[in-house]
Amino acid sequence: MFNIVRTLTAFAVLTGVALAPNTSRAGDDKDALADILKQVDQQVCQSPKKIMDYYTKDTVIIADDKRVLPEHRIKDYEVMIAELQGMKCINKRTVLAGHVGRDVGYLLVDELISVSSRHSTDERQHSVCTYAFTKVDGQWKIQHEHCSSLPDYSIVPGDDALYYFHNPVY
Repeated sequence: MFNIVRTLTAFAVLTGVALAPNTSRAGDDKDALADILKQVDQQVCQSPKKIMDYYTKDTVIIADDKRVLPEHRIKDYEVMIAELQGMKCINKRTVLAGHVGRDVGYLLVDELISVSSRHSTDERQHSVCTYAFTKVDGQWKIQHEHCSSLPDYSIVPGDDALYYFHNPVY
């Protein structure tokens, strides 16, 4: 009788371990998606055309209230690089939430983007963004990106608090 109880207990423990959800993997998967965003960040200020490697062919990008095509965003980055000598880009991103499935995943992030150069002031854009990812040929790609600018709380009361919303710094 003791052997049967011991065997059943061992079986139950082993089965429980095998069936327990692997929470570290879910965190690792979210980290993998966040790493894709870091790779995009590295290309934006150096070689913007390479960012297309990280997006699907039918990507939808929404910045505040505007729909942006990836090819137009690349042109904007190229103009920015040409105009700002000695440009330095810093992106700080905090993942607020996310989930990764077999073929689809998403991240909700708080982003602070800072662009400075030798002859200009530091321009910052603070946004909350959602990114939807899908697997294409085994590789994670950005399918949908939606960023909403956050207001600048340093505006003096009585001034237009929506100025930065309607005139975002990109």
